Amino acid sequence: MSSHPINSDSNTTSDNDFKQLQLQFAAYIRDPGNCPPPQGLEARRLKVYRDLFFNNVKGFLDTAFPVLKTLYSDSAWTALAQQFFSKYACHSPYFLHIAEQFVAFLQDYPPTETDPAFLAELAHYEWAELYIATQVLSQPQPLLESGQLTGTQLESTRLQLSELAMLCAYQWPVQQICTDFQPAEPGQPVFFLLYRNTEHEVKFVQLNQATLLLLNHLAEQPGLTFPALIHTISAQLPGLSEQQLQQGALPLLQDLAQKGAIHGYQG
Repeated sequence: MSSHPINSDSNTTSDNDFKQLQLQFAAYIRDPGNCPPPQGLEARRLKVYRDLFFNNVKGFLDTAFPVLKTLYSDSAWTALAQQFFSKYACHSPYFLHIAEQFVAFLQDYPPTETDPAFLAELAHYEWAELYIATQVLSQPQPLLESGQLTGTQLESTRLQLSELAMLCAYQWPVQQICTDFQPAEPGQPVFFLLYRNTEHEVKFVQLNQATLLLLNHLAEQPGLTFPALIHTISAQLPGLSEQQLQQGALPLLQDLAQKGAIHGYQG
Protein backbone atom coordinates (compact mmCIF):
# COMPACT_ATOMS: atom_id res chain seq x y z
CA MET A 1 0.00 0.00 0.00
CA SER A 2 1.44 3.33 -0.98
CA SER A 3 1.39 6.29 1.37
CA HIS A 4 1.34 10.02 0.71
CA PRO A 5 3.39 12.22 3.05
CA ILE A 6 1.63 15.22 4.56
CA ASN A 7 2.89 18.49 3.11
CA SER A 8 3.51 20.48 6.30
CA ASP A 9 4.78 23.51 4.37
CA SER A 10 1.55 23.64 2.38
CA ASN A 11 -0.58 23.42 5.55
CA THR A 12 1.43 26.16 7.20
CA THR A 13 0.97 28.40 4.17
CA SER A 14 -2.76 27.75 4.15
CA ASP A 15 -3.03 28.53 7.88
CA ASN A 16 -1.12 31.77 7.41
CA ASP A 17 -3.28 32.76 4.45
CA PHE A 18 -6.44 32.08 6.46
CA LYS A 19 -5.19 34.11 9.43
CA GLN A 20 -4.28 36.95 7.10
CA LEU A 21 -7.75 36.80 5.59
CA GLN A 22 -9.29 36.94 9.08
CA LEU A 23 -7.20 39.99 9.99
CA GLN A 24 -8.15 41.77 6.76
CA PHE A 25 -11.81 40.92 7.33
CA ALA A 26 -11.75 42.20 10.91
CA ALA A 27 -9.94 45.40 9.90
CA TYR A 28 -12.48 46.10 7.16
CA ILE A 29 -15.42 45.39 9.47
CA ARG A 30 -14.02 47.86 12.01
CA ASP A 31 -13.08 50.64 9.62
CA PRO A 32 -14.19 50.16 6.01
CA GLY A 33 -13.31 53.76 5.13
CA ASN A 34 -9.59 53.20 5.75
CA CYS A 35 -9.11 49.44 5.31
CA PRO A 36 -9.47 47.62 1.96
CA PRO A 37 -11.84 44.65 1.76
CA PRO A 38 -10.29 41.18 1.54
CA GLN A 39 -9.81 40.03 -2.03
CA GLY A 40 -12.37 37.60 -3.34
CA LEU A 41 -15.17 38.65 -0.95
CA GLU A 42 -18.16 40.46 -2.34
CA ALA A 43 -18.55 44.02 -0.99
CA ARG A 44 -22.31 43.67 -0.64
CA ARG A 45 -21.95 40.68 1.67
CA LEU A 46 -19.19 42.33 3.65
CA LYS A 47 -21.48 45.31 4.26
CA VAL A 48 -24.11 42.99 5.72
CA TYR A 49 -21.59 41.64 8.24
CA ARG A 50 -20.24 45.09 8.95
CA ASP A 51 -23.69 46.55 9.63
CA LEU A 52 -24.59 43.59 11.83
CA PHE A 53 -21.50 43.92 14.04
CA PHE A 54 -21.62 47.71 14.28
CA ASN A 55 -25.35 47.93 14.94
CA ASN A 56 -25.06 45.37 17.73
CA VAL A 57 -22.31 47.35 19.44
CA LYS A 58 -24.12 50.65 18.94
CA GLY A 59 -27.30 49.10 20.32
CA PHE A 60 -25.40 48.16 23.49
CA LEU A 61 -24.16 51.74 23.84
CA ASP A 62 -27.66 53.15 23.26
CA THR A 63 -28.99 51.02 26.11
CA ALA A 64 -26.12 51.56 28.54
CA PHE A 65 -25.81 55.35 28.14
CA PRO A 66 -29.33 56.72 27.61
CA VAL A 67 -28.67 60.20 29.05
CA LEU A 68 -25.42 60.66 27.16
CA LYS A 69 -27.09 59.61 23.92
CA THR A 70 -29.75 62.32 24.25
CA LEU A 71 -27.05 65.01 24.28
CA TYR A 72 -25.97 64.13 20.73
CA SER A 73 -27.61 64.32 17.36
CA ASP A 74 -28.15 60.90 15.79
CA SER A 75 -25.27 61.44 13.37
CA ALA A 76 -22.84 62.66 16.04
CA TRP A 77 -23.67 59.75 18.39
CA THR A 78 -23.22 57.28 15.53
CA ALA A 79 -19.86 58.88 14.69
CA LEU A 80 -18.67 58.52 18.30
CA ALA A 81 -19.82 54.89 18.36
CA GLN A 82 -17.95 54.33 15.08
CA GLN A 83 -14.72 55.70 16.56
CA PHE A 84 -15.06 53.33 19.50
CA PHE A 85 -15.91 50.42 17.21
CA SER A 86 -12.98 51.04 14.87
CA LYS A 87 -10.24 51.96 17.34
CA TYR A 88 -10.83 50.08 20.55
CA ALA A 89 -10.03 46.41 21.04
CA CYS A 90 -12.88 44.69 22.89
CA HIS A 91 -12.03 41.20 24.07
CA SER A 92 -15.49 40.18 25.25
CA PRO A 93 -18.88 40.09 23.48
CA TYR A 94 -20.83 40.58 26.71
CA PHE A 95 -23.00 43.67 26.88
CA LEU A 96 -21.66 44.78 30.25
CA HIS A 97 -18.07 44.41 29.14
CA ILE A 98 -18.68 46.46 26.00
CA ALA A 99 -20.14 49.26 28.12
CA GLU A 100 -17.13 49.07 30.45
CA GLN A 101 -14.73 49.17 27.49
CA PHE A 102 -16.54 52.25 26.14
CA VAL A 103 -15.95 54.02 29.46
CA ALA A 104 -12.27 53.05 29.30
CA PHE A 105 -12.09 54.27 25.69
CA LEU A 106 -13.44 57.67 26.73
CA GLN A 107 -10.73 58.13 29.39
CA ASP A 108 -8.20 58.75 26.61
CA TYR A 109 -10.57 60.21 24.05
CA PRO A 110 -9.94 63.93 23.35
CA PRO A 111 -13.36 65.64 23.19
CA THR A 112 -14.05 67.61 20.01
CA GLU A 113 -16.21 70.70 19.64
CA THR A 114 -19.26 68.47 19.26
CA ASP A 115 -18.54 66.53 22.47
CA PRO A 116 -19.47 67.76 25.95
CA ALA A 117 -16.48 68.34 28.22
CA PHE A 118 -18.10 66.09 30.85
CA LEU A 119 -18.38 63.19 28.39
CA ALA A 120 -16.11 60.73 30.23
CA GLU A 121 -17.54 61.43 33.69
CA LEU A 122 -21.18 61.19 32.63
CA ALA A 123 -20.45 57.91 30.85
CA HIS A 124 -18.81 56.53 33.99
CA TYR A 125 -21.76 57.65 36.13
CA GLU A 126 -24.22 55.84 33.85
CA TRP A 127 -22.03 52.74 33.63
CA ALA A 128 -21.63 52.59 37.43
CA GLU A 129 -25.38 52.29 37.90
CA LEU A 130 -25.54 49.52 35.31
CA TYR A 131 -22.59 47.72 36.90
CA ILE A 132 -24.09 47.75 40.41
CA ALA A 133 -27.48 46.67 39.05
CA THR A 134 -25.99 43.57 37.43
CA GLN A 135 -23.11 42.67 39.76
CA VAL A 136 -23.17 39.10 41.05
CA LEU A 137 -22.11 38.39 44.62
CA SER A 138 -19.14 36.10 45.06
CA GLN A 139 -20.75 34.76 48.26
CA PRO A 140 -23.77 35.58 50.42
CA GLN A 141 -23.18 38.55 52.67
CA PRO A 142 -24.47 38.58 56.25
CA LEU A 143 -26.91 41.42 56.80
CA LEU A 144 -26.57 43.65 59.81
CA GLU A 145 -29.57 44.86 61.70
CA SER A 146 -29.31 48.53 62.60
CA GLY A 147 -29.47 47.50 66.26
CA GLN A 148 -26.08 45.83 65.91
CA LEU A 149 -24.57 49.25 65.35
CA THR A 150 -25.46 50.67 68.74
CA GLY A 151 -24.22 50.22 72.28
CA THR A 152 -21.70 47.64 73.31
CA GLN A 153 -22.20 45.46 70.21
CA LEU A 154 -20.76 48.23 68.09
CA GLU A 155 -17.40 47.92 69.82
CA SER A 156 -16.75 44.48 68.35
CA THR A 157 -18.79 44.42 65.10
CA ARG A 158 -16.37 44.17 62.17
CA LEU A 159 -17.66 45.95 59.09
CA GLN A 160 -17.21 45.95 55.36
CA LEU A 161 -18.71 47.74 52.39
CA SER A 162 -21.01 45.55 50.32
CA GLU A 163 -19.75 44.03 47.08
CA LEU A 164 -22.85 45.65 45.61
CA ALA A 165 -21.59 49.14 46.43
CA MET A 166 -19.22 51.60 44.77
CA LEU A 167 -17.75 54.97 45.71
CA CYS A 168 -17.51 57.56 42.94
CA ALA A 169 -16.12 61.10 42.73
CA TYR A 170 -16.76 63.54 39.89
CA GLN A 171 -15.73 67.09 38.98
CA TRP A 172 -19.00 67.67 37.14
CA PRO A 173 -22.57 67.56 38.56
CA VAL A 174 -23.28 64.38 36.63
CA GLN A 175 -26.47 63.64 38.57
CA GLN A 176 -28.10 66.79 37.16
CA ILE A 177 -26.94 66.69 33.54
CA CYS A 178 -29.67 66.37 30.92
CA THR A 179 -30.67 67.99 27.64
CA ASP A 180 -31.76 71.13 29.53
CA PHE A 181 -28.71 71.34 31.79
CA GLN A 182 -25.28 70.98 30.23
CA PRO A 183 -22.69 72.92 32.25
CA ALA A 184 -19.76 74.47 30.45
CA GLU A 185 -17.41 74.37 33.44
CA PRO A 186 -16.96 71.88 36.30
CA GLY A 187 -18.28 72.91 39.70
CA GLN A 188 -17.62 71.68 43.20
CA PRO A 189 -16.62 67.99 43.27
CA VAL A 190 -19.48 65.60 43.96
CA PHE A 191 -19.15 62.26 45.77
CA PHE A 192 -21.53 59.32 45.70
CA LEU A 193 -22.08 55.94 47.22
CA LEU A 194 -23.95 53.68 44.81
CA TYR A 195 -25.39 50.49 46.24
CA ARG A 196 -28.01 47.86 45.51
CA ASN A 197 -30.49 47.48 48.32
CA THR A 198 -32.29 44.36 49.51
CA GLU A 199 -35.08 45.05 46.98
CA HIS A 200 -32.44 44.94 44.19
CA GLU A 201 -32.81 48.66 43.48
CA VAL A 202 -29.73 50.80 42.79
CA LYS A 203 -29.62 53.81 45.07
CA PHE A 204 -27.37 56.88 45.12
CA VAL A 205 -26.26 58.61 48.32
CA GLN A 206 -24.47 61.93 47.90
CA LEU A 207 -21.60 62.22 50.36
CA ASN A 208 -19.59 65.03 51.85
CA GLN A 209 -15.81 64.78 52.13
CA ALA A 210 -15.91 63.37 55.67
CA THR A 211 -18.38 60.58 54.85
CA LEU A 212 -16.49 59.80 51.65
CA LEU A 213 -13.30 59.48 53.70
CA LEU A 214 -15.06 57.21 56.20
CA LEU A 215 -16.50 54.85 53.58
CA ASN A 216 -13.35 54.86 51.49
CA HIS A 217 -11.34 53.68 54.49
CA LEU A 218 -13.92 50.96 55.07
CA ALA A 219 -13.64 49.91 51.42
CA GLU A 220 -9.84 49.80 51.59
CA GLN A 221 -9.61 48.25 55.06
CA PRO A 222 -12.56 45.88 55.47
CA GLY A 223 -12.90 44.36 58.90
CA LEU A 224 -12.54 47.52 60.97
CA THR A 225 -14.87 48.04 63.90
CA PHE A 226 -16.67 51.35 64.17
CA PRO A 227 -14.33 52.76 66.86
CA ALA A 228 -11.27 51.68 64.86
CA LEU A 229 -12.69 53.25 61.73
CA ILE A 230 -13.32 56.55 63.52
CA HIS A 231 -9.83 56.50 65.01
CA THR A 232 -8.31 55.87 61.60
CA ILE A 233 -9.95 58.84 59.92
CA SER A 234 -9.65 61.23 62.87
CA ALA A 235 -6.05 62.05 62.01
CA GLN A 236 -7.21 63.36 58.63
CA LEU A 237 -9.99 65.48 60.16
CA PRO A 238 -8.15 67.39 62.90
CA GLY A 239 -10.98 69.89 63.32
CA LEU A 240 -13.28 67.23 64.77
CA SER A 241 -12.91 65.11 67.88
CA GLU A 242 -13.47 61.35 67.73
CA GLN A 243 -16.65 61.81 69.74
CA GLN A 244 -17.97 64.32 67.22
CA LEU A 245 -17.05 61.99 64.37
CA GLN A 246 -18.82 59.09 66.04
CA GLN A 247 -21.97 61.14 66.60
CA GLY A 248 -22.01 62.26 62.98
CA ALA A 249 -21.12 58.90 61.40
CA LEU A 250 -23.29 56.58 63.48
CA PRO A 251 -26.67 57.49 61.88
CA LEU A 252 -25.16 57.07 58.40
CA LEU A 253 -23.74 53.63 59.16
CA GLN A 254 -26.97 52.54 60.83
CA ASP A 255 -28.95 53.59 57.78
CA LEU A 256 -26.56 51.95 55.29
CA ALA A 257 -26.49 48.74 57.32
CA GLN A 258 -30.27 48.58 57.35
CA LYS A 259 -30.34 49.08 53.57
CA GLY A 260 -27.68 46.46 52.87
CA ALA A 261 -24.82 48.74 51.78
CA ILE A 262 -22.70 47.68 54.79
CA HIS A 263 -22.30 44.09 55.93
CA GLY A 264 -20.57 42.07 58.56
CA TYR A 265 -16.98 41.29 57.71
CA GLN A 266 -16.38 37.95 55.93
CA GLY A 267 -12.59 37.84 55.83
